[in-house]
Amino acid sequence: MQSLRLGSARVDRVEEHSLPVSLTFLTENEELIARRVDPLPEGFLDRETMNFRFSNHSWVVRVDGLTVLVDPCTGNGRKGRGPYFDDLDVPYLDRLARIGVAPHDVDVVFCTHLHHDHCGWNTCETDGGWKPTFPRADYVFAQDEYGRWDSDNPVRHPNTFNPDVFDECVRPVVEAGLARIVPLPYEISPSLTAEPAPGHTAGHAMLRLAAGGVRAYFTGDAFHHPVQLTRPELHLPGCDDLATAIATRRSLVRRALDEEAFLFPAHFPEPHYGRLALDGDEVAFVPGGAAHR
Repeated sequence: MQSLRLGSARVDRVEEHSLPVSLTFLTENEELIARRVDPLPEGFLDRETMNFRFSNHSWVVRVDGLTVLVDPCTGNGRKGRGPYFDDLDVPYLDRLARIGVAPHDVDVVFCTHLHHDHCGWNTCETDGGWKPTFPRADYVFAQDEYGRWDSDNPVRHPNTFNPDVFDECVRPVVEAGLARIVPLPYEISPSLTAEPAPGHTAGHAMLRLAAGGVRAYFTGDAFHHPVQLTRPELHLPGCDDLATAIATRRSLVRRALDEEAFLFPAHFPEPHYGRLALDGDEVAFVPGGAAHR
């Protein structure tokens, strides 16, 4: 994907990897699929397998003199993350370098939430331990999300598919003095604000960009596939609070329509982002649309 221009901001995507996920986890409604999924680019549905491409990527936003890395994926050499995620060996940092960003160039790392595929590259294994990958960065964590996963918190929410992530990917950042654990909303810069978007996890957040008259939301896992924009009640398994996740999706759909905002989710296939439109009384996803730099 080429660099995008959103007002005064530059946005780039850094891929980690992708995997097939069955759309039937979300819906088997053939009329809905034909109406809202079939017209989308091919990665959103392979009709032979009924899979879509579940992309794992980060967004890099350059605005207000800052380089901000959003959702740094799973990371190499991890264990206990499950099929497709264990023992990765991918050139993520090389891909970051291709857009002109070295680890020491990153000013802010923002994790929408602390599932393993959104915070893994926070740290890298060095000399037998996990050390911050981005040594100059402020790592911004939503206070509620931090508390939900803190392994020292005796009342944290149990979870079986995110083992050791806090101690490998968050605690070393805190111990290095690089963490900002903040209540939301939180202004990162004049153009960027971290806002609550709970449900998928208890403290799930998103990043709002308002730059030069253009608005965009980096929505993490609030949405996994565009069919949820039409039917916010559809979901993949694993939400902390499904009712709240649905309410968050509905609110985001309204805001994106009202503001004509771009949405930059963490897992949509190519072109990976887009806007919303009304087709009659139904919401439709319109892929892409931003100017290239």
